Amino acid sequence: MRKWGLTSVLLVFALRVATAQVLMEVPLLLEVPGKEQMVRAWYDGEKFFVDGKELFYALGFTVQFQGARLEALDAHRHHAFTCAGLPQDNSCRIALRDLLSSFGDALYFDQDRLELRASSVASTFDVRALRARTNTWVEVPGPHLFDRTRALWGGLMASWQVRHDAFGLRPYMRLTGSVLQGTVGIDIGDDHKWVYRYDRPRSKWLTQVETGRYSNGIIGLSITNVPLARQHLQRVRTIQGRTAPHALIQAVISGEVVDQVQADADGRYELQAPAWYGTTKLEVRTQPLGGLRATSEMHYQLTPASLVPHRKVYYSAYAREEAYALNLQYGVHESLTLRGAWSQVQGRTEISSGFTLSPVTFLALSGQLDFPSTRWLTTLRMWRSGLHLNAYVDAQHGAFANTNITASAGKGPFSLLLRGGQLVLVGRYRSLILYPEIWLHYRTGLLMQANWGLNRLRGPLVQAVTSQSWRFAVGWSFARLRLIAYAQRDHVQEAYGAEGLLTLRHKSLSFSAGWDVNHQIPVASLSVQITSPFGRLFAHGQRNAHGITHSQQAQGSVHLWPGLALTPSGHQESAAELRIFEDLNGNGKQDANEQILPHIDAQLYQSGWTRLKTGALYSAHLEPYQRYQVRILEASVRDPLLHPATGWTFSFTADPGRRKVIQVPMQPLVRVAGQVTALDRAPLRLRVLVNGEEHAEVYRDGGFALQARPGRHTLTIMDVLDQEVLAEKIIEVGTAPLHVTIDLEQDRI
Repeated sequence: MRKWGLTSVLLVFALRVATAQVLMEVPLLLEVPGKEQMVRAWYDGEKFFVDGKELFYALGFTVQFQGARLEALDAHRHHAFTCAGLPQDNSCRIALRDLLSSFGDALYFDQDRLELRASSVASTFDVRALRARTNTWVEVPGPHLFDRTRALWGGLMASWQVRHDAFGLRPYMRLTGSVLQGTVGIDIGDDHKWVYRYDRPRSKWLTQVETGRYSNGIIGLSITNVPLARQHLQRVRTIQGRTAPHALIQAVISGEVVDQVQADADGRYELQAPAWYGTTKLEVRTQPLGGLRATSEMHYQLTPASLVPHRKVYYSAYAREEAYALNLQYGVHESLTLRGAWSQVQGRTEISSGFTLSPVTFLALSGQLDFPSTRWLTTLRMWRSGLHLNAYVDAQHGAFANTNITASAGKGPFSLLLRGGQLVLVGRYRSLILYPEIWLHYRTGLLMQANWGLNRLRGPLVQAVTSQSWRFAVGWSFARLRLIAYAQRDHVQEAYGAEGLLTLRHKSLSFSAGWDVNHQIPVASLSVQITSPFGRLFAHGQRNAHGITHSQQAQGSVHLWPGLALTPSGHQESAAELRIFEDLNGNGKQDANEQILPHIDAQLYQSGWTRLKTGALYSAHLEPYQRYQVRILEASVRDPLLHPATGWTFSFTADPGRRKVIQVPMQPLVRVAGQVTALDRAPLRLRVLVNGEEHAEVYRDGGFALQARPGRHTLTIMDVLDQEVLAEKIIEVGTAPLHVTIDLEQDRI
């Protein structure tokens, strides 16, 4: 009996020890002000442990070991922890509950999402004022020039403009301000208009009331419940899926982690991700537990402006002199919206009904039918994997049919564009237009552009006429100068010449010069823009076959609150400055000895860049609170060992009335050299894959070499002939070169 009792005690002790040693590794997301990174953590079924060295280094502490104890020091505090097991490789597993007990309210652990983040009182981690984390995609009211404070007199701005051209001298002035608890706008020019708006952004049934005197002296009133920021965030969508049990799932938009959850025991998960108006490119990253290779899945959420959230009704109505209208929209489903409209203008009644359908995230179809005119409009929009497609049909029974299509695609330095359309007027004529175009970009910018056009007109009342046009241009782009040599021909003229753009700090000069072969005369144009603290000046002159034309324009603004200030209108708009630099010390910040790399280009969707004298990219006239996506062009990075720390794509939100400075560190890739041993086939048949992508070849002696970013990677050896995966190994890449040995017998999967 004693023997059985002793055996049972030993068995329970052995199982307890074995269970304690079996830890499930989980990635933990650490969020502190200005930083977001993954640290290693473990879970034994009851308690969570975290890698103390990684964690405290990320929090800005100095780490030292005293036997089985870890000490974390900074200028303010001292923390000491007992490692769960002896330290190995200068690491230490700390019980997460001990960590939270030591830091108190400074750290918050979300067990469901595996997030460890600093709270608003965590002044230990940063000397700057901290703030609680808020989602950048929360819907906010639209941009306003003045504060939200309701006041009888909240400020006024007068924008003025004077234009001189062939039609004479034309002055114009616009007054905008916060007056009478709302906002007012007054236009004084060829026609006098004024509008007063009172908005209620948090209301459900009435968000804005507007009244004013419009063109031709008509007085009107309009009301609506459409959200004021509807042009930004459409809705928050729920994405459900199934994967490996307890895997970590992330929703990433333009490099920004917008949501993160852990799958349940059955592998089910549910993500919350914002859907912006237009196209939202969403990446769902899946990281199974145990260090397995991460996977990624792309979703393209196309949200047209006419799509209404599920079970919501949007209305807008106005009443003016002899004109009344009512528009209704109802969200039947997240992917289907029905709409209807009624209007009466000068005794004529018009009724229309339509729909917008988005059956998949990258396609939208809409249709509209008008009565009694029996006119219908059908529109198709698609965006996926670099392919854009817009097509519409506008027709009226027995009158006309207009079909138009625009398609574009891009891959690497090449981009293609096709525009075409056909207009049919019943009983009169039929017009066909085709316009294909190709662009070639390189490191320095535009390298080549070529297009060809066809315009054919025929019909019973029109003699068949066919005309062709073409243009070929070769370009060169420098930091402040862009030059393009072109040759073009159409039904009007045949011309050869060059055009360019010179950008200075407060000035820009665009010019063109060429020869018109048809009329045997030179053609040229010149445009100058000058910006000063008192306003802007534009001057444009052009000579063509019809003679010389010119125009001048000056504009500026005067602010009347709380004092008097003369400033150009452009200075009140949002702007962004992108500084791409080589991060020599790897700290992620631009130091004094780290210069901006002026040859690296980036693509700014919905806008464009101007290269500053410092080499940075600058964009003005951005819309406040609008999210802008940026893609760094790989072809412009001359050093293949440099990689942007932000990733090739990321996004930012424009600040109202301010210049946002965005730093993009270019960090060197680390060299990884390796050797494949225990070969049972020809080495030249093998390839080395990094995280599932082909990266390097295996040489005759079994060696290979590649470059990788710092972090954890999975190396896979694959036979390219039979597509067999032979071995797999996980490596940790730091800042120093790494040597790896992969044994096809020991590392076989």
